[in-house]
Amino acid sequence: MSTGALSDAEFLAAVEATTYPGEKFGHRGHLRLGWLCLREHAFEAGLERIRTLVRNYATALGAAGKFHETMTRAWAEHMQAALDETPGISSFDAFLAAHPELLDSRILACHYRKETLESPAAKAGWVPPDLEPLPRRRPASR
Repeated sequence: MSTGALSDAEFLAAVEATTYPGEKFGHRGHLRLGWLCLREHAFEAGLERIRTLVRNYATALGAAGKFHETMTRAWAEHMQAALDETPGISSFDAFLAAHPELLDSRILACHYRKETLESPAAKAGWVPPDLEPLPRRRPASR
């Protein structure tokens, strides 16, 4: 089952119910989840929804320790900036076609030194970039 085999609602429901196969929930699945949450909510509420879903999903798969706060927020910042650039895109595949750079799972290496991103502080809480700033998102207007 790929993330594209399910409708957006089915995919989100499967992640919420922790029934989506863990071996299929890779980088693209994380992006799709972020896209769905950030489209539905203002940035802070969308980020909190992502956090909750990823933590619950990881816990259900026996991998609660894998959650990484800085990576989660940094990716959400990238996603929100892309959403702000192309607000009218209504499908995830079209969104990725407009922003193929998001498919590069190594993109955070442009913003963080390896030792910073791998630090316990970055895993447990938000650590701002120490190389290049993250893309700017529009201020909340909702």
